[in-house]
Amino acid sequence: MRIENPLSRRATLGALALLLLVGPSAEADMLFFADGRFYEVPRLAKRDDGFDAHFTHGTIFVRKDLVKDWFIEQAGAPAEASNEADAARIAKGLVPWDGKWIPKARRDRIVEERNEEARAQIEEYRAHQEWRNRYRFETKHFEFEFTVPEDVGREYMDMFEVYYETFAKVWKIKQPRNEKLKVCFYNDADDFHRIGNVPRGVLGYFRFVEPIELNFFYERRDRRLTLDVLFHELNHYLYHLYCKGTNQLAPLIEEGMAEYYGASTWDPATKKMAVGHVQEGRLVALQDEMDGGNLQDLRGLMSEHQIDATQYAWSWTLCHMLMEDSKYRSRFVKYIDKLARGRMPREPNPRNMNFQWVPVDAAIEEFQKSLGIDDLEAFEREWYAYIKQLDVQSARGYHRAAMFCLRWDRPIRAALYFKKAIDEFYSDNPDTYLNYGRLLIGDDPKKAAEVLEKGIALDPMNADLWHHFGHATRAIGGETNRTKGRGHLLLALELAPRDLDLLIGLDDDVLAALEEQAGR
Repeated sequence: MRIENPLSRRATLGALALLLLVGPSAEADMLFFADGRFYEVPRLAKRDDGFDAHFTHGTIFVRKDLVKDWFIEQAGAPAEASNEADAARIAKGLVPWDGKWIPKARRDRIVEERNEEARAQIEEYRAHQEWRNRYRFETKHFEFEFTVPEDVGREYMDMFEVYYETFAKVWKIKQPRNEKLKVCFYNDADDFHRIGNVPRGVLGYFRFVEPIELNFFYERRDRRLTLDVLFHELNHYLYHLYCKGTNQLAPLIEEGMAEYYGASTWDPATKKMAVGHVQEGRLVALQDEMDGGNLQDLRGLMSEHQIDATQYAWSWTLCHMLMEDSKYRSRFVKYIDKLARGRMPREPNPRNMNFQWVPVDAAIEEFQKSLGIDDLEAFEREWYAYIKQLDVQSARGYHRAAMFCLRWDRPIRAALYFKKAIDEFYSDNPDTYLNYGRLLIGDDPKKAAEVLEKGIALDPMNADLWHHFGHATRAIGGETNRTKGRGHLLLALELAPRDLDLLIGLDDDVLAALEEQAGR
């Protein structure tokens, strides 16, 4: 029966998609990715260099290095001969396995043994994905609750402690006895927003009123973003300890220093972090502002009780200069100490009347005194020159700048940055290709398809990439491309059947294909 109301039709098709594409999983094969994702696959075939994941609407090759674990429900498919030598081996009952020919029974036994181990590990992980079954651990300074894989959670636990000690060496903080910060680490953005009741667009937060806690989520497709958020939000907690009581720093310092530490790097092998790196995404956007003649007045920035995204960038560059320049560093540290804990005049903070901050005029006067600045305008010119000599040297810098532009509704500028990340820095971030390809579909669908296909090579089971690849392929035109594109769109639904957003924008023939499946 045809459903005439398009909204009702899509709702019904959403339910159908769940029934048809999720389906029973008792006999499904499975891939467990190194980043913690796992996928049920109707039929999985192992190759020396990876796996072929066979779905109803296509076969996806997954590189070996992307996979942490796997299992194949059926012990193994029959071997196929490509030459006479192989045919002779098969006649003897041998099958190929990890580059060698071994007896089929031995192959099946190996597969079944490791399947049992993989199945147990995956079921353990699945159980702990539910927030009610979350892992709970304590370290010296923190109480952790998380639904990411345990090995991932433990790495972040190490990271938190190293960050604490690295910060404490400079800022001499002391945590109150028997008061550890609660850290909630969610498996993905959906859980973070749903369980934490957090608005879309928020990537993480530190709640500085009782009961204080830090919340963030695991962004598997951009792990560096997870680190950025973690390092930024944890810095707010550490300065919360540093200030003590009800004192607060001005946003210039509070956000600027959070961004300064936010660019830190982490080496899991040595368990060390390095501070003082460049926030390249913010730098790109800021240098564009400066090229357009838009310069931030320092006195104005120091007067703000709430700052916007561009002022975050200005604040970071000022803190970066003062922390990285040997002639300023010790003076700047002492200046922050006076704002946080010194005998300075204080008044209620306009952002939160329960907290105190140093009045603007007193803060500016002390800034000049502490840093030995006689001429504030001359110091501004030094600051601007410092920003201009900083370099962007990675694809990530342009990717982040592009993402900022998308947030500010500047798609043309965003497309330029994504293109630069790909063409000049050979980005290995699949989200760069996803977002750039989406922007290209309307004007150049052929180019969009090429870009999205490169993204799929990096992240082959990414439903969003397949979805937009399908739209781009269909937009190129011609019956062949429309048919191929329809297959890509349906494959995306197989990969993420619970993501009903993938039903948005589907043409009638794609929706009809779902209806046809429902009628079988």
